[in-house]
Amino acid sequence: MKSISLSFSILLASFILGVSFIIGSVLVMNQDQGQRNETLNQTTKQESLLANKGLLTLKETATYLGMSEDQVMSIIKTEQGSLNDFHHFEGKMFPFIKVQDQMYVSRVELELWIQDASSNHRRYIDGVVQ
Repeated sequence: MKSISLSFSILLASFILGVSFIIGSVLVMNQDQGQRNETLNQTTKQESLLANKGLLTLKETATYLGMSEDQVMSIIKTEQGSLNDFHHFEGKMFPFIKVQDQMYVSRVELELWIQDASSNHRRYIDGVVQ
């Protein structure tokens, strides 16, 4: 009788442990999914805000391009350096304007720049356009 009771206790404990493990896994998975949904919602909000703006700040431009602000500045400096050194730049230059100390980028022109830079396979390496 004791061995049946002990076997039943072990079986019941194993069942409870298994159910607890499954429930815990589901809770963790749902929490992770909630965080992913929140991140996706924030990204969607940012994209819709950016889509309605004519001029983007440097930070917004970097976000839009999926780059860092330093990378965007490197592109601008590289193109400006090439223009200063050779007095011409082949292709479409990065579309920015500067108002006092703040830089802004035309969203519409940025799309055209992306197409031009991509179709010409432009490379920005160590401050030089290749």
